[in-house]
Amino acid sequence: MYVASFYLFAKIEELVRARDFVEAVCTQSEVLGTCVLATEGINAALAHPNAGVLETIVEQIQTCLALQKLRPTLSRAHRDTLPFDKLLVQIRPEIVSFNTPFDFKLPALQKANSIQWNDLLRATDTIVLDVRNQYEHDLGRFRNSIQPETQNFREFKDFLQQQTEIDYDQSVAIYCTGGIRCEKAAQSMVKLGFKSVIQLDRGILGYLEETTDESFWEGECFVFDQRVALNDSLLEGSAELCLACGGPLCPNDKLHPHYEQGISCSACHDELTPVTRARRTERLRQLHLARRREDKSATECNGSLEGLPV
Repeated sequence: MYVASFYLFAKIEELVRARDFVEAVCTQSEVLGTCVLATEGINAALAHPNAGVLETIVEQIQTCLALQKLRPTLSRAHRDTLPFDKLLVQIRPEIVSFNTPFDFKLPALQKANSIQWNDLLRATDTIVLDVRNQYEHDLGRFRNSIQPETQNFREFKDFLQQQTEIDYDQSVAIYCTGGIRCEKAAQSMVKLGFKSVIQLDRGILGYLEETTDESFWEGECFVFDQRVALNDSLLEGSAELCLACGGPLCPNDKLHPHYEQGISCSACHDELTPVTRARRTERLRQLHLARRREDKSATECNGSLEGLPV
């Protein structure tokens, strides 16, 4: 299964027509995934077993919405993983929630490709800032980068206004998963007076797609679908979600003394009370019962579970 991820900040006026078109072409080709449309642009992650089908869909969306060249990043899922359960095309106020619209009046801000990004990371006078959430940073990050301990992207504005560690005259290199959060983060930083802000073009996913030699990436890249994370080859990684809090877990996290499947992990153990433990235990029991019913149904239909994911 392939996943094409792309976004573009562009003025879209006929949102209902755009939504109906995206729904129609994706449904016709049995493409699953998510697509967010707003007057400020498009943000999508679409999945299909055939990469050529995804390429055609992206071209059709680009042509119909009269957009500039869309540059999707293609990643993979395991054979038995379905990244998305359905197709969801929505109209929202923003294509990435920041409570601040994209400012089309600002000049295009500086971006770095993978080679230029490596040069920035080697520079001792450059601050490397991760604008993603803390749990994403914990799972994987660029070497020597910092994260402002935000739990959602909207908190990043508060960090900028309150922080005192980064001088406004310093060179700041920022990055996120696919580039979209950096677009708005960079605009906010420029408006606050930061003199030099460089964003990683197409984000971590674009960097991993382009980088074949020396890589400064460490760990796995969290993605917002059922694959959970990708490795440096843009293949589904080893991370999984904690069934208690929904946060990502790497294999080592499951060795932590606070990890108990479906009950807690090191990140959510402190909130565990007798009441939450009882609730999570019951939820885990219901999940096991549901899985047993699914297995029984599969056995009745196929006569055997051999070769099926369980």
